[in-house]
Amino acid sequence: MAWRPYENLIEGELDNSRPGQVTGSLRFLGLCAPVRLELKGDFLADIKGKIIRLKNSTPADRNASLQRSGTYMKGFAPVQKGEVGDITAGLPPCPYVNYPYIEWYSEKNGRVVLELEQDQIEIIEPAINN
Repeated sequence: MAWRPYENLIEGELDNSRPGQVTGSLRFLGLCAPVRLELKGDFLADIKGKIIRLKNSTPADRNASLQRSGTYMKGFAPVQKGEVGDITAGLPPCPYVNYPYIEWYSEKNGRVVLELEQDQIEIIEPAINN
């Protein structure tokens, strides 16, 4: 079973400007502090080497839609170390799906998936250092 905390997402940023590495932080409803990501791998071809900003203007606790008490984020590790799965903005030609899809495999939490809408992602070109 995968963690699917996309409803709890408030905002965040993921950075793939260093080849083979994705770092960043995400804020979730139900957690007091941002979650830090330290992942090995790259985004898919449509955004490889870029930075993405994520936002959710209407965060809600996933447990409410699942009709469960407490927060869905209980037990979610504050540092997510592991491997990149499929991370795409869903841009043509769609390498995986035609919408923003963020997936990683956490050492502590297993598979984590965020399925978002196009208006929830902003793609940023990293600065070039000379």
